[in-house]
Amino acid sequence: VALSVKIDNAPAARPQSGLDRADLVFECLVEGGMSRFLAVYQSQGAASLGPIRSARPVDGALLRALHGGIFAYSGAATGEIAPAQAYSTAFLLSNDADPTPFERLTSRFAPENVYSSTAKLRAEAARRSAHPGLPSPLFTYGPVVPGSPASRHLSVVLGSSASASWAYDGASYRRSENGSPHLLANGQQVRATNVVVLRVQVTHSGIIDAAGNEDPFVLAYGSGAAQVFRNGVVEDGIWSRPTVASPYQFTSTGGGSLTLAPGPTWIELVPVNGSVAHT
Repeated sequence: VALSVKIDNAPAARPQSGLDRADLVFECLVEGGMSRFLAVYQSQGAASLGPIRSARPVDGALLRALHGGIFAYSGAATGEIAPAQAYSTAFLLSNDADPTPFERLTSRFAPENVYSSTAKLRAEAARRSAHPGLPSPLFTYGPVVPGSPASRHLSVVLGSSASASWAYDGASYRRSENGSPHLLANGQQVRATNVVVLRVQVTHSGIIDAAGNEDPFVLAYGSGAAQVFRNGVVEDGIWSRPTVASPYQFTSTGGGSLTLAPGPTWIELVPVNGSVAHT
């Protein structure tokens, strides 16, 4: 069963814990031009996860693509959690509804101090007799397409305060954020075997935060350009998902499916008015 956890990416939230144990991490634009992560755990556990923060409208469609599973978060306005409640099919674990599997670290200031572990969250779901189904396959895996152009450096801009770059070191992609290595609480730099870039549409949610910023509604369904960075090369294509109930389809511009290498994967949901550059 896939366990998805909402991880904060505000400056005060860094360094985070547990991102190096995730099978998938989605990075999505949120209010104020910042980003937030949806980290998905299935093959590995994490003894420390956090800071865990509030849900966002994009989560409903992303969770549905994973056949729901378990979704852990801390806080959410009514409109922010509504899509997850309406169509994610996930079993929801909310710190606000029941803090039992969560804890607040005294070493951090609220709200960036809510943590848990994959074991605690899974145990709580089991205690509540949750029986979510196994995740649907999101990607297909295969060898590099011969002749794929080399690309060892990638940079993306999701919003005014959310930029990231990836550098291939011959084995994996190392992540930097806003110009500095993205280091976790254990001192390790974030790495990925694959970095998938999906260009997405963003619409209005009507949800305004205390600073007057609207929470963007990132659409994780529809269609757009797709790029897969793996093994030091890039493969171009398109992604398509007509509705939230549809599976993702990733098609190479050369025909056939866009394939990944087995291993941890980060998915950058880059708005169409954001930017992607690679060399």
